[in-house]
Amino acid sequence: MQFFNFHLANSKALFHNRILVKNNLKCNQKVLVTGKGTLKVGSNCIFGFKLGGGFYGGLIEIQPRYSNSKIEIGDNVSTNNNLFICSANFISIGDNTLVGCNVSIFDHEAHGIAPSQRNTIGTIGSTTIGKNVWIGNNVLILKNSVIGENSVVAAGAIVSGVFPANVIIGGIPAKILRSIDE
Repeated sequence: MQFFNFHLANSKALFHNRILVKNNLKCNQKVLVTGKGTLKVGSNCIFGFKLGGGFYGGLIEIQPRYSNSKIEIGDNVSTNNNLFICSANFISIGDNTLVGCNVSIFDHEAHGIAPSQRNTIGTIGSTTIGKNVWIGNNVLILKNSVIGENSVVAAGAIVSGVFPANVIIGGIPAKILRSIDE
């Protein structure tokens, strides 16, 4: 099923209230929704940018993987191209957030760490991105991360941990680079 470049792996999801989209969703790049969980998208969201990198041939994939997985995207969220959001539990993206190109957001480890557990899911947590956050290009946000409102995540950062509001974070692993003064 397709509407506005929004593709569903299973069209029954719309009719079982697993995918809830408020008004004025704009999808400039193909958006693929997979998984068995719940996706909520707020008003006035924009996925993809025609002039952004990787527009042609790329896609945005949003995957609430399991039946109890939830992804909530607030109002006025804008993303660039080639975003991947994968939830085994809960991911929240706050209102007015900007997301760069080639960003991946997870709330779990895809595989167990021990060799005998590599074919099973690893540790499951949650991920929270506050309101009015700007996430740069090529950022990886890992499980149990919390990014406070009004913060900026520098390009190329690998985020793992809890960060307060009004800071710029960056690096591998990400750390606070400085606070943001109004």
